[in-house]
Amino acid sequence: MCLPSQVENKETCRGRDRIGGMTLPRRVLPNTTYLVTRRCLGRRFLLRPDPLLNQVFIYCLARAAEKHGVEVHALGVMSNHHHLVMTDVRGVLPDFLMGLHRNLAMCIKRLRGWDEVVWEPNVPTSAVELTGISEILDKVAYTILNPVSAGLVRAPRRWPGLLSTCAALARGTLEAKRPSVWFKDSAPKTAKLHWTVPPGFAHKEAYLDALHGLVQSRLHELRAAHRREGKGYLGDARVRETRVTDRPKTRKSRFGLSPTFSALTRIKWLEVLKRLRAFRRAYREAYAAWRQGKLSIEFPLGTWWVVRYAGAQAVT
Repeated sequence: MCLPSQVENKETCRGRDRIGGMTLPRRVLPNTTYLVTRRCLGRRFLLRPDPLLNQVFIYCLARAAEKHGVEVHALGVMSNHHHLVMTDVRGVLPDFLMGLHRNLAMCIKRLRGWDEVVWEPNVPTSAVELTGISEILDKVAYTILNPVSAGLVRAPRRWPGLLSTCAALARGTLEAKRPSVWFKDSAPKTAKLHWTVPPGFAHKEAYLDALHGLVQSRLHELRAAHRREGKGYLGDARVRETRVTDRPKTRKSRFGLSPTFSALTRIKWLEVLKRLRAFRRAYREAYAAWRQGKLSIEFPLGTWWVVRYAGAQAVT
């Protein structure tokens, strides 16, 4: 989540706002950790948990992570969206997301008999940069507890879909056979998804201990809040019985704040914001010169689209 002052800053939080008439550029740097979120069309339950959907998701994510050198730290597949905590080691985030979501969409359309698009076109993929170990722990715990906070199950282990609980992370690996839809016979027959320790943590045991303590503390708070409000839990059986064409009864805005990064302290927030503004300022100046015909101009490190697709140069 954004800090209060970050929410007020449109330049930082709203990806569709503009600076100097241009859409805000995304900075794509190697060795950056993100919380990725993608929502289904109209919030429909196209990702409703079942064995075939779980198999498809593991296979597609494992293949995409291997191809693009991405390290996966946590995953939560809800019925109408997914959360993914990952580190983009090579600085190829757009390629990774495009490949992952395309393969998932093609498989889901065939599994569900779905003729429409799978992902919400008016809400682009959210990729929030996590700026430190506290932010990473915060978002991994958020991902694990998402089914509980949504009032679906009483404990993460009861979620029938894919969820990287502390126990699952400790085991280290998931494996899935090639789905019978979409992929050619030449694709690998199996794919392994490896859970990795996020950057900044020296030892797996210390990371899992810290995560377990945070998850248990927040789980206690969530249950207490549900009791105070008189709320129950839907239950895993009823989750599996929902139709893929259904959607939540509660309404959700199709547009809203789209944070670029997460910082849990004001000092960290100001530090990251200063770097982001410097990147955007340098990008704006380079873009103006490039449009005027100065093709030898160098864009700042982290520039993606004009370098990849328009032949511009970037600082190395």
